[in-house]
Amino acid sequence: MDERNVKKAVFLVMLPVFVLACFISACQSSEAQSTGDRTDDVVAYESVLICRGDTLWTIAEANLDQPTAAEIRQHVKEIAELNDISPAHIHAGNYLLIPRYKDKEV
Repeated sequence: MDERNVKKAVFLVMLPVFVLACFISACQSSEAQSTGDRTDDVVAYESVLICRGDTLWTIAEANLDQPTAAEIRQHVKEIAELNDISPAHIHAGNYLLIPRYKDKEV
């Protein structure tokens, strides 16, 4: 291969890597922005005992006032991230930290 073909090959390999890196960076930035607004509203954290049969969904639902499915899903994600766990891997007898938020002003 001559030098020109080597440069072309390197470019063709590096271009998709660069595009993927930009995409990942943009996704992380928008996710941090959406959850960042919510963390500013946290006023306290509560420790909750996980009981037999509990799921992160039922715990999140019980700790929100009249939640929609989207709000519960977001709260499950927040609880999992806060406790550094997978939603599928909670165990009875363990404790979770649950964020408590400011009341929304009407």
